[in-house]
Amino acid sequence: MDYLRLVPALTPPRPSLPEARLQELFADQGYLVLPGLVDPSVVEPLRHSVLAEFERMSRKGKLFQGSGVMSGHLNCFPGRAARAVYDALERQGIIDLASTLAAFPLTLPNVGCNLNLPGSFAQHEHIDGDANRPFLVVNVAMVDTTLNNGALEIFPRTQDKSRRYWEFLASRPERLRHAMAQGDVLIRTSSLWYREMPNRAQDPRPMLAFSWEDGGSKLADPFEAHKGQLAFLPNRFRTDWSGRLRERLSITAPHVDTALRIAASLMPNTT
Repeated sequence: MDYLRLVPALTPPRPSLPEARLQELFADQGYLVLPGLVDPSVVEPLRHSVLAEFERMSRKGKLFQGSGVMSGHLNCFPGRAARAVYDALERQGIIDLASTLAAFPLTLPNVGCNLNLPGSFAQHEHIDGDANRPFLVVNVAMVDTTLNNGALEIFPRTQDKSRRYWEFLASRPERLRHAMAQGDVLIRTSSLWYREMPNRAQDPRPMLAFSWEDGGSKLADPFEAHKGQLAFLPNRFRTDWSGRLRERLSITAPHVDTALRIAASLMPNTT
């Protein structure tokens, strides 16, 4: 079922569907796609700054080795300029809506961004954090996102219980990918399974993320992390030689890497 057929374009100041209906859809699917929430004119300066800084650091050879550079999926702190997007979400009532969907009261968010690079590889299916301690994630599309430039692959209704990796694969869940326009919003629970897909376009595909893992940011002002400056950060692969080897294995022998993940998920206290 295509979720975009269920959620119409939204008009300010609040989503046009009743809040109870949105809560029902979120509880069922584990996510909501809300088109047209943030004006592209608010998102565009942030998109430009992220891609310009990535180009500058790449050109000067200042990026770290491994940890997403090889597989094409980088983490990023987008800098204090992301505050404008968060303010827009507040004006549109999306943070209030998120508060009704969260398992605990929302404080200030952690602020992040994913950069899906041209030529990237498909990630393994995963969740964010601990399935037994779910938190809310609000993504904002910073560019028009299509199948060509790496739209997320989402697995609806996989958030309902904790699953080991082998259990997830054995359940043969439904797979969906959604095109999103610049400024569209995706609200999801961290326990929903998903993965980043290959970017076959010529330009990086950034996606902004506000999240409340560990209850939210512990900073007085999360937009001033890293002194408010844009920073690229390692992802789940470590930057040491073993981390780079594991990342290389995930690229060159994905079936072997999958087998290792399955084997690990069969062990006690692992997923």
